[in-house]
Amino acid sequence: MAQAVRIAVAVGYLGRGYSGSQVQPDVPTVQGELEAALFHLNWCKRGTHPVTLSSRTDGGVDARMNIASFDISPEIWESGGERAMITALNDLLPTDIRVWAAQQVALDFQTRNASSRTYLYRLQALEGWPNATVDELNSWCKIFIGEHDFRNFCRPQEGRTTIKRVLHCEPWLDASGNILGFSIEAEGFVWNQVRRIASALLGLARNRWTIEDLKSALNRPDVPADFGRSSPEWLTLWRIDHPSTPHLVEKANDTFELPLMAEPPATGRAFRLWASKARGEQDQLHQSAWLAHLSAR
Repeated sequence: MAQAVRIAVAVGYLGRGYSGSQVQPDVPTVQGELEAALFHLNWCKRGTHPVTLSSRTDGGVDARMNIASFDISPEIWESGGERAMITALNDLLPTDIRVWAAQQVALDFQTRNASSRTYLYRLQALEGWPNATVDELNSWCKIFIGEHDFRNFCRPQEGRTTIKRVLHCEPWLDASGNILGFSIEAEGFVWNQVRRIASALLGLARNRWTIEDLKSALNRPDVPADFGRSSPEWLTLWRIDHPSTPHLVEKANDTFELPLMAEPPATGRAFRLWASKARGEQDQLHQSAWLAHLSAR
């Protein structure tokens, strides 16, 4: 029997219909849907969990790009390559999950060994976000850059370090230069880290605490501090950079027009309607990205 080949795919999804990316019993997950498609195609053995993901995302969190890998027989890959694989998987996946690139990788490829992960958080969609300036937000974001113990900005897990190195953290702007939120890139993240940073930035913008409070929470992680945790629905896993997937990274570099505009949100009772509209715009962002990638193949 021929040795299996390992395939890595770039996959995007809208997270609100799933209880996270990682497979769990009796609830819909992104990994579960990918595995169901592989089982239906008879590419992988039922009763196993053949898919591994580069990043685990919570329920409600979107992804423009995550990386999944699985092993299949070489005949499947050789018979159609990238185009046939993408078509076969997308024909079976729900429309809120799209595979948009694929490549063969080495059999010892590990999805978790990415060089960096980038997230976007849409601060502007949080109720009560004030009219902070770009310069203000940029200065607040800078305090998170570098290696820190993020114990006060995450949900610690036993046996896992809370020390992480943030490579970039900066304002996320629309085409007119207005604030949508912030982007953050790191080698890896701890559980809830970006959502807790988002909540900290919201409180800073609303004068609940000072920048010195946040600096102290980073510099003295042994002193407990709680800045809250923002909603998952405005968080997006934007891209994965992995040294062993050059084709996927190249595809992720394709540019396209972002449809989001940072119009002022409604207030009071009208906020829920505005947030629903903003949620639809965010879905459009992801669908536009997937279509751009798929059309460029």
